Amino acid sequence: MGMAASQARYLGIQARKTNVEYEGQQVNQQRTALANQSANLFRRLLTLEVPTPPDQTNYKTSNYTFSDATSSDGNATIEEITANEGTDPQTYTVNIRRNVTVPQYGAMTNQEVSVIKDGDTYKMNLSNGTQFTLNGPITPLSETYVNAFNELGSTEYENSTDDTYYRYTNPATGATYYINATQTGFNPDVQTNQTIDMFSMISGTEQQYQTITNATLGKSEEGIYTSIYWTDDEGSHSYNLTPSSEYDDAAYDAAMNQYNYDKELYDKEVADINAKTQELQEQDRTLELRLAQLDTEQQALQTELESVKKVIDSNIDNVFKTFQ
Repeated sequence: MGMAASQARYLGIQARKTNVEYEGQQVNQQRTALANQSANLFRRLLTLEVPTPPDQTNYKTSNYTFSDATSSDGNATIEEITANEGTDPQTYTVNIRRNVTVPQYGAMTNQEVSVIKDGDTYKMNLSNGTQFTLNGPITPLSETYVNAFNELGSTEYENSTDDTYYRYTNPATGATYYINATQTGFNPDVQTNQTIDMFSMISGTEQQYQTITNATLGKSEEGIYTSIYWTDDEGSHSYNLTPSSEYDDAAYDAAMNQYNYDKELYDKEVADINAKTQELQEQDRTLELRLAQLDTEQQALQTELESVKKVIDSNIDNVFKTFQ
């Protein structure tokens, strides 16, 4: 190989070697960018808050009950106890709930009925075929019932305690029905159909609340309330307390539903991060292979460059020896 050809070859190899080195730098920069992205994904994974399933014990409320004849179930429940500040001896504000029985009144007008007499017993048939036993005549009727019937405003007449009433009870519903015979002209001895009005009364249950602001509470060594005492316009009241616990199943179920939803979001976020991380790792492996190829090519170029340089050096030596 001549001097000029060797030098041209040397410069060509040198240029290619420079290009390979530059491409290697670009590959390393891309791998650095991928590493930064991967690190950001990892930091993002660390900041995710792992959902925690609800603890059922957190949805348990402690209540206290005491015997109370005014409550339909015989018990009153203390739902909240708050210590009053600055009281000596210590007093408390207590919220009490009672289930009480209340009458519920109604009226049905223009009802078609028929009556069958069986000895001294009257059987009344309703238009739907249901039969009940009549009781009566009833005089007088309770003023409470009469006033309640009149307050309904369902009829053009006024009921009176002195009117004659008949009554029957529906055992299926517990409702009692009253017929004002004086005002409607109802006559159980008439066997034909009659049009009448009926007033109903059924016992219902509702919750009533009472707030005691000056209650005194007895407490055991374990911190459990054992008794309650207070005074009001009706006198003094003292009861022994029975502790009880109940779970708020509706609140717990709602919390569990929220947990399941949050967990689905968390799992999806983790899956997305893992998928993106895997994608970055695959890109990095591709770049790593390319870098290895460039390194091999760089070594080959270096070897070839040294070989050409030896040829050039040899040519130079021969030239200079010629002129010696």
